[in-house]
Amino acid sequence: MKKYTILIVDTQQDVVRDLLEILNQEGYCALTATSDKEVVEKLKGDSIDLIISSRAMSGISAKELLAKVGESYYPRTHIILKDQKEVNEKHSAVNEDEIYWFLTKPWERESLVFTVKNALKYANLLSKNEALQETVRVLADKDISLEDKLQKILKISLKQVNAEKGSIMLRDKQGDLIVKAATIQQLIGVKRCIEDEKSVSVWVLRNGKPLFVENIKEDSRFKPSEESLYKTNNFLCVPIKNEKDAVIGVFNATDKSEGNLFTQEDESTLSAFISRIVMLIENAQLKEELEEERRRLKRKNEELLALEQMREDLVNMIVHDLKGPLGEIMANLDLLSYGKLESNDREYLDTAVQGSENLLGMILNLLDVRRMEEGKLRLHCEEFVIGEIIGGVVEKHKTLIKQRGIEVKLVIDETVSTWIADQSLMERVLSNLLTNAIEYSHREGEVEIVSMYHQKTKQLRVEVKDDGKGIPREFHQKIFEKFSQVYSDYPYKRHSTGLGLTFCKMAIEAHQGKIWVESEEGKGSKFILLLPLSQVNDLT
Repeated sequence: MKKYTILIVDTQQDVVRDLLEILNQEGYCALTATSDKEVVEKLKGDSIDLIISSRAMSGISAKELLAKVGESYYPRTHIILKDQKEVNEKHSAVNEDEIYWFLTKPWERESLVFTVKNALKYANLLSKNEALQETVRVLADKDISLEDKLQKILKISLKQVNAEKGSIMLRDKQGDLIVKAATIQQLIGVKRCIEDEKSVSVWVLRNGKPLFVENIKEDSRFKPSEESLYKTNNFLCVPIKNEKDAVIGVFNATDKSEGNLFTQEDESTLSAFISRIVMLIENAQLKEELEEERRRLKRKNEELLALEQMREDLVNMIVHDLKGPLGEIMANLDLLSYGKLESNDREYLDTAVQGSENLLGMILNLLDVRRMEEGKLRLHCEEFVIGEIIGGVVEKHKTLIKQRGIEVKLVIDETVSTWIADQSLMERVLSNLLTNAIEYSHREGEVEIVSMYHQKTKQLRVEVKDDGKGIPREFHQKIFEKFSQVYSDYPYKRHSTGLGLTFCKMAIEAHQGKIWVESEEGKGSKFILLLPLSQVNDLT
């Protein structure tokens, strides 16, 4: 049971003598003061729970005294001794600075004891209520971290049981206990594993009930640190339980003021206080975890954006550095094609030209994808013959077709022979699709290109079909994303930027069309284009 300290302030010796006798017999610690200076010294030097004084309190008002000693030293309750002539006044009143209780002289012993008990009981209720309100304010503060919140809550909680030191430990994702707040800063971050059977905190965590250890050095269940950081060896450890009765942490308290031992009342007080704030602690902890996850995702996003920018910068540099030399190579290869060459030399030249054109196509894909992403690519639409465009694309790939032994089959619907679109872009779209079809088909396989009028949509439908290994259904959308490849280890797909299909999709959509793939693993793939037969003026 807590032993309360009461300060008697009065100049009448008989009054002081009678009060001292009764209060000491009731188990209180009674101190006396007769002057303003002595009152201030007592309040600052001792933990005073209650003041009993005559009305004027030696000529100094309560408000003046409060200003001198400060709110943290001034008790919340004050019993005023009244003269007989004041008997008709109210028996109690509330002041903005403190709570007044009135007692008429001369008093009866029972009346004094009753008033003192009620005043102290009311002071305790006020203290607990203020502590709870302060805790709520701390946990609701958006400007401080969870660690700082727990540190403030620790200080408030220890005050409830008159303990000088303590710590708050919460469970991590592995179930172990981590010190999140402590009066001794070097303990913050210390971990207690769930398997540590010699730890007081782990015992409370496992058993889910409070534990008071009078002397840890003499308790065979536990193993204390060789060098204690505390004044005393007695501990009070209380579990922190959530609404589901699960233990999410523990609260440790030690070094009770004036070397006293913790009591059953301290255990009940601390447990009750923690039970009222545990949900707030959980919410603050969850909010902190969500905030940390948000910060982690933000950092990751910034890293990805930086990497993306580096890749874009590298791509732009490579493209511009390659385009000039590649143009010179292709120009010289074109000059060679006009000379007289042996059959083998002609084949080598055709292979070199084909390779150069493929490389140029990759470079143009890189450039145009970037332009279309930035909205800077303009369509230059004109009328052309569909069959001629398809035939021209096949002719450009004759060397690759011959090397792979592929048979290319063309099915052209003559009922729709012309088309208005950006011819250069559409040639490259068909070139990309044909290159993929050839390289992903089996050797001596078959590639089919179909052009037809789609009656249902009144649009042009173009299909490019191969007999390769097919594309898994989960990749049907992904293959159109930038730098995406389904089979990076496919033996015939040796050279690719991963932008070919991205370019195709963006170019087709720029023409108000659609592109998709129909495929099953082991049954080949069919890429389908559905396009308007003419483009409106605002696209040109």
